[in-house]
Amino acid sequence: MTEAVSTETIIVALNRLDADPMNVRKTYSESGIRELAVSIKANGLLQNPVVRVGEKKGRYLVTAGGRRLAALRLLAEKGEVPASVPVECKLRHADQATEISLAENTIREAMNPADEFVAFTALAGETHAPADIAVRFGTSEAVVRKRLALGRVSPVLIELFRKEEMRFDQLSAFTVSDDHGEQERVWAALPAWNRHPSDIRAPLTGEAIRGSDKRLRSLAALRPMRQQAVRSVAISSTRMAAVMRLIPSFSNSWWRASLKRLPSRSRR
Repeated sequence: MTEAVSTETIIVALNRLDADPMNVRKTYSESGIRELAVSIKANGLLQNPVVRVGEKKGRYLVTAGGRRLAALRLLAEKGEVPASVPVECKLRHADQATEISLAENTIREAMNPADEFVAFTALAGETHAPADIAVRFGTSEAVVRKRLALGRVSPVLIELFRKEEMRFDQLSAFTVSDDHGEQERVWAALPAWNRHPSDIRAPLTGEAIRGSDKRLRSLAALRPMRQQAVRSVAISSTRMAAVMRLIPSFSNSWWRASLKRLPSRSRR
């Protein structure tokens, strides 16, 4: 049986926290840090960093939570939080540092995109404007609107996407319409081998050609002309073949007649 891990919760000032060299994650994207800083400002620190006692007195090393530390420092640089803002941390021993850091960065699973779309739609339903959501999550309003559009697709189709029975580009094609019944009808009507995004969008936007369309009648009128053209080509091909069969015998006859007309001296 695994022994229970002893974890103590402590409060440490931000300016007394340092990055732990034993943290296995060394690379962070600047855009990711900015987005996290916006989230922390709006919602607070949702997950406590894991720290260990540092070599210098009164200082602590952040073993797990390097991105959170970088985001908090960014907020402090902008003057949005005090440099000494208290941070709730989980204290662990140094001999566990590498394992803890590795576990946090590997034993986790990203949120399914479908769940994200639905969650954003739920936020919008709580009277949060797209611009407000964008600010709170550190992203652009355009990105939020795209997620909201995806979240408005039929729940039946979103469930297919969640089960990996539909591609993202196919799901995105349904955002041109808010009619769930029509979305589901189009998906069911298309054969599995021909569900290209353009084939999904066409009937939803009225771009598909209906049976009563005048263009179809025009095409039908051209059918007899096409059939006559095919017959003409077939007849021409047959006649050409007959001519080609006659060429060898015609050539031999022509040469024999020509030789007879020549003087006997020329034929030697």
